[in-house]
This record gives sequence, C-alpha cells and structure tokens, in this order.
Amino acid sequence: MSYWDTSCLVKVYTPEHDSLLFRNYLLASARCVTSDITPLEFWSTVRRKESEGILAPGEAAKVQSALEGDITAGLITVVICDSPVQSRFRLVVDRCYARNPPIWIRTNDALHLAAAQQEGESEIVATDKRLREAALALGFNIFPLP
Repeated sequence: MSYWDTSCLVKVYTPEHDSLLFRNYLLASARCVTSDITPLEFWSTVRRKESEGILAPGEAAKVQSALEGDITAGLITVVICDSPVQSRFRLVVDRCYARNPPIWIRTNDALHLAAAQQEGESEIVATDKRLREAALALGFNIFPLP
C-alpha cells in the first residue's frame, strides 16, 4: 500500500517534530515498502544527526539496528534496485524531465519512485517537495496530504 521514503522512516526511528504522525501512520498501514538504498541513506542521516548532537553518542547505531531488525522481521519490505527497477528508473527520469516545466528529480528520489512502481505501490510517504511533486506527476497518492 505505502512506499516510504527514507526521510520519513528516519522520523519513525528518531525524534522529530512530526515523528508521532509518521509512527501512527506506519502502525495503521497494512504494508511498508522501501528500497534497498534506504538503509544506506538512513545511516548517513542518523550519523549526521549524531554528529550534530541531535542524537546521543552511539544512538545512530542503535536506530540503524532497529531499522535493520524491522527489515529482517518482515515489518518493512525492501525492493532490490535490480534491472527492472533500473529500467523504470530511466522512465521516471525521462517523464520528470519531459514535463513543462521539468521536475528536477534527484537520482535517489527517482530510484525510490521506480522501486515503488515496480512493487505496485499506490502511495508515497514523503515530505520532500520535489519527490512529492514527481510522485504526483507519476500518479501516486501522497502522505501526508498537502
């Protein structure tokens, strides 16, 4: 049902002003899907938060372990960015740049959208403006609503 962008999963595992909204939505969701690039993006983000003092020393490793544990337990489904996803990636990029005006989509955002398409998801959980714009242009529903 819902494909989750990395930044929204970070909100579930670390304290942010809107974490409760995303935790509750995840608990109410029938399914949480993300890409195999998510654990990498997640680690980069939580390490930055730890370096900035937002997370306590050692907390990044704990929340990374929690994410990976939920993946292993099957609570989060991970889509592998294999050849079919990479083919969809090219189409996502092409559709975004063919728009007038173009949507300046980033590589990882296009990979996330391609993975969501490959998995047959209908909703993107994201807060990033460009990712949300691209998702809407590709026919996805988005959460949170604008």
